[in-house]
Parts: sequence; C-alpha cells; structure tokens
Amino acid sequence: SHAFVCVCVCVSVCAMAPVAEVDEVYSDELRLPAAAATMLLPWPVPTPLEGVKSRKRAIFSLEAANVAVEGDVVSRISSVRLCLESRVVAVGAAGRALVEVLLGDRKLAGGRVQAHDGLRAVRLGASTAGWMDADGHFDEAAVVAALHCRPHVVVLEEGVESEAWAPIFERLLACAEVSVFRGAIVVCAHEERPAVRSLCTERWTGADGWLWQEQLAGDALEIWEDVLGALSTKCDKSIRPQEGLDDLLRECSEVAQHFFSEDSVAKARARGWVLSLLVEPLPEEPPRLCAFMCHRPPGHGRNDLHVARLAVPETARRGGYGQRLMHWILRKAANLPKSECAWVSLSSLDTAMPFYEKFGFIDMTCDDMEDPDHFQTWMELQNVSVVSEAEDTEDEEGGEDDEESS
Repeated sequence: SHAFVCVCVCVSVCAMAPVAEVDEVYSDELRLPAAAATMLLPWPVPTPLEGVKSRKRAIFSLEAANVAVEGDVVSRISSVRLCLESRVVAVGAAGRALVEVLLGDRKLAGGRVQAHDGLRAVRLGASTAGWMDADGHFDEAAVVAALHCRPHVVVLEEGVESEAWAPIFERLLACAEVSVFRGAIVVCAHEERPAVRSLCTERWTGADGWLWQEQLAGDALEIWEDVLGALSTKCDKSIRPQEGLDDLLRECSEVAQHFFSEDSVAKARARGWVLSLLVEPLPEEPPRLCAFMCHRPPGHGRNDLHVARLAVPETARRGGYGQRLMHWILRKAANLPKSECAWVSLSSLDTAMPFYEKFGFIDMTCDDMEDPDHFQTWMELQNVSVVSEAEDTEDEEGGEDDEESS
C-alpha cells in the first residue's frame, strides 16, 4: 500500500487554462454573483490517490498530537481523520485550529501530520486572499481554477463577517452538487445550524485542553455516572436514572464476561470503582447500552485517575462509543488540579493498545510484546490540568489497592 507521509497541503495547487469571462448572473431564488453560479455546477471528481482504493480510507489524520488553539494555550489532539467520504463541521476556535493544520496554515506544537503525499485541499471562503477583486466582487476565474485542480478536500468557510459571502455559503450548504461531491467536505462554522447539520455527519471540536472528532449522531447519548453510588458526593446528574438500569447492569456483566472473563459489575461493587454507562435513550423502548467504564478517582494517597475497565458491546462496535467515554473521563481529569491528579493510568489488553495510544498513552513497561503469553500492558498519560491549584474541586473517594486490565 502507498505510504503516508508528513506534508503541508497547499491551497493553490495547479495552473489552469484560461477561463472564459462570465457576465454577472442572478438566480430567481437568490441574487448571486457569477462566481456563485459557477460553484453550484457539478464539482469535479477528485484526482486519484495512489494506493487509495476505498473512500473510507484515511487520507489525513492526527493522533496524539498537540496544537496551540488560542494564544500559547496548547491542546492535545486525540484522534482526527478525514477520508474521501467525510462530511465534517469544524466548530469554533478549536475546529478552526484543526482546519488550519489541514491547510498547512498552522504548525503542530507536537506530533506530526499523517497525510497522503498527493492530497489536495482548497478553501472556499470570503477571507481567502485573491478570491475578491478590488471592487469587492468575487473572482470567477479563481473559483473555477480552485475546483478544476480536482481537490480531495474542500473547506467551506462560513465568513459571517462578509455580507457578500453569506448567501453563497448558505446556497452551497443546501446544494445537491456539494452533497454528492466525491471528496471530503469540511465546514468551518461558528455554530452548528440546521443547514450545517443536514450536510455534515461528524464534528471537530474541543474543550478542557482536548481536541477531537465525534459523530453528530452521538449527541443524543447520555452518560449515567456512578450508577452503583460509589462516590460519596453528588454525581453530575441531579437524579440518577433508574429506568432500565437493572437490565443494563446485567448486560454489562455479560459483556465483561466476554472480554475480561469476570463480572465487572460485581468487581466494581467490591472494590469501590465508579461504574458509568454510555446509553442511547430510545422512544418507547428501554435504553440501549453503548459502552461502560469503571474508574478509580484519585485519592487515598494516590495522584492518578485509574481506568479499570472500558468495554463496548459487540453489537455497538465502530460507533465511536469507547472514544466518547475516554474523552469524558480525560476531561474530568483535566478539571482536577495537578496536585490531585497528575496521571491517568490503565492496564490495557494488548489488542487495545493502539486505541489508547491515539490519546497519547505510553507503554510504561519493558515487557516482551512478542511473548505469546503476554496479554496486557500498563500505560500512563500525563494529566494536563486546566484548573489552578486554588480552585475548589470535588473530593472523590477511591477504591481498593488493585488495578487491572481495561
């Protein structure tokens, strides 16, 4: 297969033949300059990428990387990827930072970009230099040239500061030619409006010192924290959900037997672990289990948050549920002062190590990974707190002196 290498993606990537002059035209629905009419024509098929036979294969990715989002504040990137069928909304300053990395306008503070060496990305927006002439009209030739280079990724910028661009942007979001484009589309927006969500299926976002990618469909999911009541303090939900909980706990036990050959619910009760569930509420049906996690908060002389178990039912695999729970727990750790939580630790099954490495977890052992009897590895991630030592934080009670695989 073709190697993926670290590259910077140029916005202007090809020279074009002369473009015929186009008079200003208007739509019956919306008065648009000629450039808008040009962009609403069928978009060209992206140029072939050597070694990429599937539109699901990654052509751009970031894992365990760091980038400055605002000023000198550096955020960690867990896992971001684009393939030719991606439809992503990049939200706010966090999303814009990732878009600028994609376009080569912002350098990483750590880690490296993984991109196909033939990748072409272009930006369509009012802020892009050279897209507007001295009279404030869009340069039709520049628009046609950008799309004629047959890019693999097109970034649509909202450009709320430009009244001239706003109607073009809105029309593009609803345009059938855009939705059937054979390459990736990234919409850079200040907020997710219905028109944006109708086009996109994933988002680039960030909070608490982390940047990540997630599916929009997961917005309806709920995290039921501490369903066994291991914490002495009040959990995030003012009323702990109980409807369907017993059935969900039984399913957790069954999933744990499959992956860990144990009843993790019973073990969590015995060891004081905090058991939290990721569930999907269903209309007129019991909630569906998407994933569960057991963790031991810092305390009792320990300054690490330990992830004891994380599992996703076989029927819910490849939905991003494990990643969603990991982001949740890492953000909880980030909101603890450094003196209370300096590390996040776990003992990973060897088969799950690549998943945790995407977040930056490091193998802390010197084990022989080729040993056929080896099956789990101790991993740690340094916690980067987003709160000062002076801020009040909840005191959480921990469990027994026993850490095992997750």
